[in-house]
Amino acid sequence: MTGKGITDLFERLSRLVAASQQNAGDGSAWDYTFPDGETHRYIIRGLKSHAEAEDSACNLIIWVWNTKDYLKQRAKVIGMESQLIEQAVDINHDLLICADLANRLKHGGLNRSRSGQDPLLGKISFDAPQTAIGAMIFRRLEVEVHIADPSQVEFHLPVLNKKGDVIGDVFEYAARGIAALEKIRDGVERRSPH
Repeated sequence: MTGKGITDLFERLSRLVAASQQNAGDGSAWDYTFPDGETHRYIIRGLKSHAEAEDSACNLIIWVWNTKDYLKQRAKVIGMESQLIEQAVDINHDLLICADLANRLKHGGLNRSRSGQDPLLGKISFDAPQTAIGAMIFRRLEVEVHIADPSQVEFHLPVLNKKGDVIGDVFEYAARGIAALEKIRDGVERRSPH
């Protein structure tokens, strides 16, 4: 693994972060049945779907965790003990959460939780301030919302611990995980002879 390869990898992470923040899309719709049996339809236009937002978050978290393996390869190339990368990861709570989430996503479950939290993803949601909404149309048993400025919308994907308690948001864990990986990368590259 070359220094350029690592630079390219961090550029990919940057693109994945940017993609996770791009909120415009075709929208989505769903039905909700109330306890009295009445079903209402909800339609959101101009915003990416919940599934697309979740896919983006999952891709990001997997690549955050994959970066650790690339840094280990880079360490080996420059004559550094790759176990030092694992040690740096093991003392960073955010990276351990990213590890558990990524491994759960990649393998369908966890054999062992590195963080001890056994985290999993909750249900994705979004907040749209009134200034982001272009129109709201109310029909009998249907609400349609047009998002005029998707850049104002914030998606949230909670991370839950093994008890089901919210311990954070996947986008925040990814951001802090990337910052931690950048520090590890800087430490590796300082030891590089070129």
